[in-house]
Amino acid sequence: MNFEEVLACLENSEKREEFILRLKNAGVNSTPFLNLQSAMTELKMNKAPRGIDEKTILQHTLKFTDPDESFQSFRLVCTSWKDAVETIKFDRKVPFTIFEVIDKIIKTGLPISPYFEKYLQCFKKLHAPMEFFASENEDQMISLVLKNMQKLNYIWMDESECTDESLPEIIDPFILKVLGNSCETLQHAYLPKFFIPDISFPKLKVLGIDFGQDISLPQFETYFPLVLKNMERLETVTLSLFEPHFRDTCEYIAEHYDKHCISATLYDPELKILNIVPVKIVNHVDDLEQNLQHCKYISGVQYMHVCIEQPEESMRNGWDKYQDIFDQCLNLKAIELTWMGRYETAAALSQVSAANQTIWNERISYFKARGIRIVDGGEIYNNENLQTKLAKEAGVTWKFCFY
Repeated sequence: MNFEEVLACLENSEKREEFILRLKNAGVNSTPFLNLQSAMTELKMNKAPRGIDEKTILQHTLKFTDPDESFQSFRLVCTSWKDAVETIKFDRKVPFTIFEVIDKIIKTGLPISPYFEKYLQCFKKLHAPMEFFASENEDQMISLVLKNMQKLNYIWMDESECTDESLPEIIDPFILKVLGNSCETLQHAYLPKFFIPDISFPKLKVLGIDFGQDISLPQFETYFPLVLKNMERLETVTLSLFEPHFRDTCEYIAEHYDKHCISATLYDPELKILNIVPVKIVNHVDDLEQNLQHCKYISGVQYMHVCIEQPEESMRNGWDKYQDIFDQCLNLKAIELTWMGRYETAAALSQVSAANQTIWNERISYFKARGIRIVDGGEIYNNENLQTKLAKEAGVTWKFCFY
């Protein structure tokens, strides 16, 4: 056989299978096997494919895997794979569960394994559950994070599971140190307290603040100028509003930063946010009368997302006086209607009784007669592109979004 015939035989799947079968029948000590073994060894077929141990290629591939699988399986393959796994940077949040595991280990009195240090170092995003940093094990947990989680691009200090009304004082320096350790790389930061170190954050685009009992107007007046000075690429400031101190601060914002007030999401209708700040987008309106009726800034709303919880109960939640309410929306351009429950889209409205279909179609006709567009899902609700567009139209480079 000449060279071309040998290659053709190997490239043909049927011939290749027949060749393997005959080789097996010939046996391990046969001349054909020994000749083939010599040829494969000379051609270095027993070596790993080129690039299999190349760190950059490995890490690019590992970024698409589960971090736990990488650490528990791929890290054990060989030395080069171990190095690739332990020095990778996953652009995702470190799992909540790892803090639960570490907390249990600390409670047993056992030392924290170096495994956890290397694991934490591999993440660019920290979603920190504050209950683990405000517990009896706070010192060890805080030290572990400060030492091993630096140069992050995302930080969320989450106190949603905390049972105490306020976080202990040890949390304040912890937050400041976490921010300082990532000041050059941080792009998103969500904080339970409003105090910012007076240092530059050249890449930060989104700053989130919980306006709860720990934040007052004097604090805002003190720290917000530092935000504008030190965050040159800032695009969005999200404010989560909780009683009791947010109202005077929001009124201050409405007076001094009215052009920057772009959107509000009405998760708590009792806040009456449209009585406090002049936003252009309102999300999650579920009670027309409670959310909108006679609000101070209702006329300035341009885009609105409305939740219809019970289409079969068409007179609920202020819809019995919808024209009087929407007539106050003098600048409304578009409305997004979310049909709740089994009525997931406007098309599903056909499932509603004939009498209620007539009522809802009359309401849709009202919007159209006023030149108000009925838009698809997602065109208004949480649409960052729309928020950015309105900020640009207002002539500002950053915006407030209230929650």
